[in-house]
Amino acid sequence: MRDPVEAIRLYVVHPDRNGLHLRQLAEKLAEFKPDADGLITARSRERNVVEAAEPIARYIYLVWGGRSGPETYAPRMYEILLSLQGRMRGMVPHDAWDYALAAMGEDIRLRLKKAGDITIDPDMETALMHRFFDSLAEHQYLHDVAEKIMELHWHRRHALGAITTEELGQSSEAMELRGDPKIEKHLERLAREGLATYIEQANIGWGKIENVFDPVIVLRDRIEIQLNLGGKNAHTWEESAWRLADLIERRFGTTAARRQARAARAGWGAAESGEAYI
Repeated sequence: MRDPVEAIRLYVVHPDRNGLHLRQLAEKLAEFKPDADGLITARSRERNVVEAAEPIARYIYLVWGGRSGPETYAPRMYEILLSLQGRMRGMVPHDAWDYALAAMGEDIRLRLKKAGDITIDPDMETALMHRFFDSLAEHQYLHDVAEKIMELHWHRRHALGAITTEELGQSSEAMELRGDPKIEKHLERLAREGLATYIEQANIGWGKIENVFDPVIVLRDRIEIQLNLGGKNAHTWEESAWRLADLIERRFGTTAARRQARAARAGWGAAESGEAYI
Protein backbone atom coordinates (compact mmCIF):
# COMPACT_ATOMS: atom_id res chain seq x y z
CA MET A 1 0.00 0.00 0.00
CA ARG A 2 1.41 3.37 -1.03
CA ASP A 3 0.61 5.38 2.11
CA PRO A 4 -2.24 6.15 4.51
CA VAL A 5 -3.98 8.22 1.82
CA GLU A 6 -4.29 5.06 -0.24
CA ALA A 7 -5.95 3.20 2.62
CA ILE A 8 -8.48 6.02 3.00
CA ARG A 9 -9.12 6.12 -0.74
CA LEU A 10 -9.88 2.39 -0.80
CA TYR A 11 -12.39 2.86 1.99
CA VAL A 12 -14.06 5.77 0.19
CA VAL A 13 -14.50 3.58 -2.89
CA HIS A 14 -15.58 0.46 -0.98
CA PRO A 15 -17.04 1.64 2.36
CA ASP A 16 -19.00 -0.31 4.89
CA ARG A 17 -22.63 0.70 5.54
CA ASN A 18 -21.50 3.50 7.87
CA GLY A 19 -19.46 5.16 5.13
CA LEU A 20 -21.83 5.08 2.18
CA HIS A 21 -21.97 8.88 2.17
CA LEU A 22 -18.25 8.93 1.28
CA ARG A 23 -18.94 6.80 -1.77
CA GLN A 24 -21.81 9.14 -2.66
CA LEU A 25 -19.44 12.10 -2.34
CA ALA A 26 -16.96 10.45 -4.70
CA GLU A 27 -19.74 9.76 -7.19
CA LYS A 28 -20.82 13.40 -7.00
CA LEU A 29 -17.25 14.63 -7.41
CA ALA A 30 -16.55 12.32 -10.34
CA GLU A 31 -16.53 13.63 -13.88
CA PHE A 32 -17.95 10.77 -15.89
CA LYS A 33 -15.91 10.47 -19.06
CA PRO A 34 -16.63 8.09 -21.93
CA ASP A 35 -14.33 5.16 -22.62
CA ALA A 36 -12.42 4.57 -25.86
CA ASP A 37 -15.66 3.67 -27.64
CA GLY A 38 -17.27 6.95 -26.65
CA LEU A 39 -19.60 5.30 -24.16
CA ILE A 40 -20.08 5.84 -20.44
CA THR A 41 -20.17 2.27 -19.19
CA ALA A 42 -20.37 0.84 -15.69
CA ARG A 43 -16.63 0.17 -15.92
CA SER A 44 -15.75 3.72 -16.96
CA ARG A 45 -18.04 5.15 -14.26
CA GLU A 46 -16.29 3.10 -11.59
CA ARG A 47 -12.90 4.25 -12.88
CA ASN A 48 -14.04 7.89 -12.61
CA VAL A 49 -15.29 7.32 -9.04
CA VAL A 50 -11.95 5.77 -8.07
CA GLU A 51 -10.18 8.86 -9.43
CA ALA A 52 -12.55 11.21 -7.57
CA ALA A 53 -11.89 9.37 -4.30
CA GLU A 54 -8.27 10.58 -4.30
CA PRO A 55 -8.91 14.24 -3.34
CA ILE A 56 -11.47 13.13 -0.74
CA ALA A 57 -8.85 10.85 0.79
CA ARG A 58 -6.29 13.64 0.86
CA TYR A 59 -8.78 15.95 2.56
CA ILE A 60 -9.52 13.33 5.21
CA TYR A 61 -5.80 12.70 5.73
CA LEU A 62 -5.18 16.42 6.20
CA VAL A 63 -7.91 16.84 8.79
CA TRP A 64 -7.72 13.60 10.77
CA GLY A 65 -4.33 12.09 9.90
CA GLY A 66 -3.39 8.64 8.71
CA ARG A 67 -3.94 6.90 12.04
CA SER A 68 -7.60 7.81 12.34
CA GLY A 69 -9.76 5.06 10.92
CA PRO A 70 -13.22 5.19 9.32
CA GLU A 71 -14.78 5.03 12.77
CA THR A 72 -13.40 8.56 13.30
CA TYR A 73 -13.55 10.36 9.97
CA ALA A 74 -16.66 8.75 8.44
CA PRO A 75 -19.09 10.05 11.09
CA ARG A 76 -17.38 13.44 11.12
CA MET A 77 -17.72 13.76 7.35
CA TYR A 78 -21.38 12.76 7.74
CA GLU A 79 -21.86 15.55 10.29
CA ILE A 80 -20.38 18.04 7.83
CA LEU A 81 -22.74 16.92 5.08
CA LEU A 82 -25.74 17.07 7.43
CA SER A 83 -24.74 20.62 8.37
CA LEU A 84 -24.63 21.62 4.70
CA GLN A 85 -27.94 19.88 4.08
CA GLY A 86 -29.50 21.76 6.99
CA ARG A 87 -28.77 25.10 5.32
CA MET A 88 -31.30 24.34 2.60
CA ARG A 89 -34.45 25.00 4.62
CA GLY A 90 -37.60 24.42 2.64
CA MET A 91 -35.91 22.14 0.13
CA VAL A 92 -36.99 18.50 -0.05
CA PRO A 93 -34.48 16.24 1.79
CA HIS A 94 -33.24 14.46 -1.34
CA ASP A 95 -32.43 17.70 -3.13
CA ALA A 96 -30.88 19.20 0.01
CA TRP A 97 -28.63 16.15 0.38
CA ASP A 98 -27.62 16.42 -3.27
CA TYR A 99 -26.73 20.07 -2.63
CA ALA A 100 -24.62 19.08 0.39
CA LEU A 101 -22.65 16.54 -1.65
CA ALA A 102 -22.08 19.06 -4.44
CA ALA A 103 -21.06 21.85 -2.04
CA MET A 104 -18.57 19.74 -0.18
CA GLY A 105 -17.17 18.26 -3.38
CA GLU A 106 -16.63 21.73 -4.82
CA ASP A 107 -14.95 22.88 -1.62
CA ILE A 108 -12.51 19.99 -1.83
CA ARG A 109 -11.81 20.87 -5.47
CA LEU A 110 -11.00 24.46 -4.51
CA ARG A 111 -8.66 23.32 -1.72
CA LEU A 112 -6.68 21.18 -4.14
CA LYS A 113 -6.60 23.93 -6.75
CA LYS A 114 -5.09 26.42 -4.33
CA ALA A 115 -2.72 23.81 -2.94
CA GLY A 116 -0.65 24.01 -6.10
CA ASP A 117 0.47 27.50 -5.06
CA ILE A 118 1.73 26.42 -1.62
CA THR A 119 5.43 25.80 -1.10
CA ILE A 120 6.73 25.17 2.40
CA ASP A 121 10.41 24.34 2.07
CA PRO A 122 12.89 23.37 4.84
CA ASP A 123 14.24 26.94 5.13
CA MET A 124 10.74 28.23 5.76
CA GLU A 125 10.23 25.58 8.42
CA THR A 126 13.45 26.63 10.13
CA ALA A 127 12.35 30.26 10.14
CA LEU A 128 8.97 29.18 11.46
CA MET A 129 10.49 27.31 14.39
CA HIS A 130 12.84 30.16 15.31
CA ARG A 131 10.02 32.65 15.16
CA PHE A 132 7.93 30.66 17.62
CA PHE A 133 10.56 29.41 20.02
CA ASP A 134 12.93 32.36 20.32
CA SER A 135 10.23 34.36 22.09
CA LEU A 136 9.26 32.49 25.26
CA ALA A 137 6.82 35.00 26.70
CA GLU A 138 4.87 35.57 23.50
CA HIS A 139 4.37 31.89 22.72
CA GLN A 140 4.31 30.22 26.12
CA TYR A 141 1.30 28.16 25.05
CA LEU A 142 3.60 26.54 22.46
CA HIS A 143 6.49 25.96 24.85
CA ASP A 144 4.58 23.90 27.36
CA VAL A 145 3.15 21.77 24.55
CA ALA A 146 6.67 21.25 23.21
CA GLU A 147 7.92 20.20 26.64
CA LYS A 148 5.17 17.61 26.91
CA ILE A 149 5.89 16.31 23.41
CA MET A 150 9.50 15.79 24.51
CA GLU A 151 8.39 13.96 27.64
CA LEU A 152 5.93 11.71 25.81
CA HIS A 153 8.41 10.92 23.05
CA TRP A 154 11.10 10.06 25.57
CA HIS A 155 8.94 7.63 27.53
CA ARG A 156 7.34 6.00 24.50
CA ARG A 157 10.28 5.65 22.18
CA HIS A 158 13.45 5.96 24.26
CA ALA A 159 13.02 5.17 27.94
CA LEU A 160 11.77 1.66 27.14
CA GLY A 161 14.83 0.85 25.07
CA ALA A 162 13.35 1.82 21.72
CA ILE A 163 16.04 4.36 20.88
CA THR A 164 16.52 4.58 17.14
CA THR A 165 19.79 5.39 15.43
CA GLU A 166 18.17 7.04 12.43
CA GLU A 167 18.26 10.55 13.89
CA LEU A 168 20.71 10.22 16.76
CA GLY A 169 23.57 8.29 15.18
CA GLN A 170 25.07 4.89 15.90
CA SER A 171 26.23 5.84 19.42
CA SER A 172 22.66 6.55 20.57
CA GLU A 173 22.18 3.07 22.05
CA ALA A 174 24.40 4.06 24.97
CA MET A 175 22.04 6.84 26.03
CA GLU A 176 19.52 5.76 28.65
CA LEU A 177 18.81 8.90 30.71
CA ARG A 178 17.57 12.36 29.85
CA GLY A 179 20.05 15.13 30.33
CA ASP A 180 22.56 14.05 27.73
CA PRO A 181 23.01 17.06 25.42
CA LYS A 182 22.60 14.97 22.31
CA ILE A 183 19.35 13.36 23.40
CA GLU A 184 17.95 16.67 24.65
CA LYS A 185 18.75 18.33 21.33
CA HIS A 186 17.04 15.49 19.52
CA LEU A 187 13.92 15.73 21.69
CA GLU A 188 13.75 19.49 21.29
CA ARG A 189 14.13 19.29 17.52
CA LEU A 190 11.43 16.66 17.02
CA ALA A 191 9.04 18.61 19.28
CA ARG A 192 9.57 21.79 17.32
CA GLU A 193 9.33 20.07 13.95
CA GLY A 194 6.18 18.24 15.05
CA LEU A 195 4.58 21.47 16.23
CA ALA A 196 5.57 23.30 13.04
CA THR A 197 4.05 20.54 10.92
CA TYR A 198 0.90 20.53 13.03
CA ILE A 199 0.53 24.32 12.77
CA GLU A 200 0.87 24.19 9.00
CA GLN A 201 -1.64 21.37 8.63
CA ALA A 202 -4.16 22.82 11.06
CA ASN A 203 -4.12 26.28 9.47
CA ILE A 204 -4.54 24.95 5.96
CA GLY A 205 -7.22 22.56 7.15
CA TRP A 206 -9.14 25.53 8.51
CA GLY A 207 -8.76 27.47 5.28
CA LYS A 208 -6.11 29.94 6.54
CA ILE A 209 -4.04 29.58 3.40
CA GLU A 210 -2.82 33.18 3.55
CA ASN A 211 -1.06 32.62 6.89
CA VAL A 212 -0.19 28.96 7.39
CA PHE A 213 2.46 29.93 9.96
CA ASP A 214 0.01 31.46 12.46
CA PRO A 215 0.65 29.71 15.82
CA VAL A 216 -2.64 30.93 17.29
CA ILE A 217 -4.19 27.75 15.88
CA VAL A 218 -2.53 25.92 18.79
CA LEU A 219 -4.10 28.32 21.27
CA ARG A 220 -7.49 27.85 19.64
CA ASP A 221 -7.18 24.06 19.81
CA ARG A 222 -6.12 24.14 23.45
CA ILE A 223 -9.09 26.32 24.38
CA GLU A 224 -11.42 23.94 22.53
CA ILE A 225 -9.98 21.02 24.50
CA GLN A 226 -10.51 22.99 27.71
CA LEU A 227 -14.15 23.59 26.90
CA ASN A 228 -14.64 19.92 26.10
CA LEU A 229 -13.15 19.10 29.50
CA GLY A 230 -15.72 21.27 31.24
CA GLY A 231 -14.37 24.82 31.36
CA LYS A 232 -11.36 27.10 31.57
CA ASN A 233 -9.19 26.60 34.63
CA ALA A 234 -5.61 25.70 35.52
CA HIS A 235 -6.29 21.95 35.46
CA THR A 236 -7.95 21.91 32.03
CA TRP A 237 -5.26 24.23 30.64
CA GLU A 238 -2.56 21.77 31.74
CA GLU A 239 -4.54 18.83 30.44
CA SER A 240 -5.03 20.58 27.08
CA ALA A 241 -1.26 20.73 26.65
CA TRP A 242 -0.90 17.02 27.38
CA ARG A 243 -3.71 16.05 25.01
CA LEU A 244 -2.46 18.18 22.15
CA ALA A 245 1.12 16.99 22.74
CA ASP A 246 -0.12 13.41 22.64
CA LEU A 247 -1.85 14.00 19.29
CA ILE A 248 1.24 15.67 17.79
CA GLU A 249 3.70 13.08 19.09
CA ARG A 250 1.62 10.18 17.83
CA ARG A 251 1.18 11.73 14.38
CA PHE A 252 4.61 13.30 13.88
CA GLY A 253 6.89 11.59 16.40
CA THR A 254 9.08 9.85 13.83
CA THR A 255 11.18 11.03 10.93
CA ALA A 256 9.10 8.90 8.56
CA ALA A 257 5.85 10.46 9.78
CA ARG A 258 7.14 14.01 9.37
CA ARG A 259 8.52 13.17 5.95
CA GLN A 260 5.18 11.69 4.96
CA ALA A 261 3.37 14.81 6.15
CA ARG A 262 5.61 16.96 3.97
CA ALA A 263 5.00 14.72 0.98
CA ALA A 264 1.24 15.03 1.51
CA ARG A 265 1.36 18.80 1.10
CA ALA A 266 0.54 18.41 -2.57
CA GLY A 267 -3.02 17.75 -1.46
CA TRP A 268 -3.38 20.78 0.76
CA GLY A 269 -5.48 23.83 0.06
CA ALA A 270 -8.22 26.06 1.37
CA ALA A 271 -11.79 26.87 0.56
CA GLU A 272 -12.59 30.04 -1.30
CA SER A 273 -14.69 31.22 1.60
CA GLY A 274 -12.10 30.33 4.21
CA GLU A 275 -14.84 28.53 6.13
CA ALA A 276 -13.69 25.67 8.34
CA TYR A 277 -15.52 22.39 8.66
CA ILE A 278 -13.63 20.76 11.52
